[in-house]
Amino acid sequence: MSDDSRNQEITQLAFQLMHFIIESRLWLGRLTVADATNLKREDRRPLIELANRFGFNLAAVVFNVPLDVCLSRNASRARTIPTDAIVAQHSLVQPTLASIKQEGFHCAFVLDEKQQASAQVLSTEC
Repeated sequence: MSDDSRNQEITQLAFQLMHFIIESRLWLGRLTVADATNLKREDRRPLIELANRFGFNLAAVVFNVPLDVCLSRNASRARTIPTDAIVAQHSLVQPTLASIKQEGFHCAFVLDEKQQASAQVLSTEC
């Protein structure tokens, strides 16, 4: 949105735009994927509500990867994320795993480091 992928000041606007696009696609009856971290329950709630409003099944994919692997992968990226941000996000994974199955998702997939390499979509329905 701001022509600078490092600009964190527009995060709220970016998520507003993402929700608008998701709502528009669901209104059109289109399969929609929200590719966002969403490790806070309050960030997932609007997506659950949108899917329910339009009668779509909702699936979650949680990547349960050790912190050291996340930090190593980040170090090899062209555009790195600040370490403290990764540590903060990683601290939310276990609470997410504890609650996500009770949040209204039709199915939830948890992939660990090894499963990511061999993950396949086996069905388009949960």
